[in-house]
Amino acid sequence: MRTCGAGRSSEPNGFTLLELAVVLLLLTVVLGLVLPEASSLLTDSDLRTSSRRVAGAVAEARNEALLGGRIWELAIDLEAGNFWIAPVGDAEEGGKPAEAGKPGPRKRTLAGQVRFLDVRKGQEESRNTGRVGIRFHPKGLAEPAVIHLGDRGNRVQTLSIKPFSGRLSIQDGYVGDGEAEKG
Repeated sequence: MRTCGAGRSSEPNGFTLLELAVVLLLLTVVLGLVLPEASSLLTDSDLRTSSRRVAGAVAEARNEALLGGRIWELAIDLEAGNFWIAPVGDAEEGGKPAEAGKPGPRKRTLAGQVRFLDVRKGQEESRNTGRVGIRFHPKGLAEPAVIHLGDRGNRVQTLSIKPFSGRLSIQDGYVGDGEAEKG
């Protein structure tokens, strides 16, 4: 008994090995072009995330000083790559042991492979080792400072703390001496 051959063809189903090889070659070329760009976007994201973390700490220190009527400090350990805020006197070496019922300063880190390149306070020389403390006063004043963050891709962001407002501005690139305080 014959069955109907409708929808059947005499050609075999599926793809040939040559067709599969061409498709794989095209996918490899496309991925080779796209992946380096995607990885640079991820490292750029780490740099922006780190800048936001420092900006958050600056805002928190400024607010604590304004609301608490006490001088607060943003402490940066340039070699360890971490930072924290604490009232002056408590900011030394990552904070004194916490008083009963009060948490000590919480150390924060930069994202991914981002690091502190250097910090310059006021007219002092830039420092890239040791510990730097930037103070925020109850009247809203702050020590002027410029913080440079960099990543493995040689991208840099400049964070500038304004002296009279204590506010932070973020700029792409390495903004040198004197340029960051303008504006």
